[in-house]
Amino acid sequence: MWQTRRKGQGVVESVFAVGILALLLGGAVVLVVLGTSNRRNSFDRRKATELAGLVTEELISQSQNDAEGFWQFDNQSSYSMDGFDGYTYSVGFTNISGNVDYPQCGVGVTDCVETVIKIDWQGKDPQSLYFNRFFSKNE
Repeated sequence: MWQTRRKGQGVVESVFAVGILALLLGGAVVLVVLGTSNRRNSFDRRKATELAGLVTEELISQSQNDAEGFWQFDNQSSYSMDGFDGYTYSVGFTNISGNVDYPQCGVGVTDCVETVIKIDWQGKDPQSLYFNRFFSKNE
């Protein structure tokens, strides 16, 4: 009789140990999946930020080298750039005049503008990032 109880106790302990092992392995798999997903999101955002930096550099270059064309406020929508497959950008311009925060910007004069660069990409869900840049003729 004593032998039978010990065998039953060993089976219960084994089942309990296998259950704990399964829980630990399941938790490890979940952590690996979440870590991979976060890494992909970080890569996508870093790539979008890099594209926004290049677009901003182009706008700065245009404002300095082709001021006439830049101050025409050509709103650009849904463009792409080589090396950034799956990423598109658009640029919007807002004329700033008579704003207390920007006293050097004249009323009725186009000498200050805020650009908004929107970067879109397809990931797990479609995502977007926005970047703002202030330009002034008085810079």
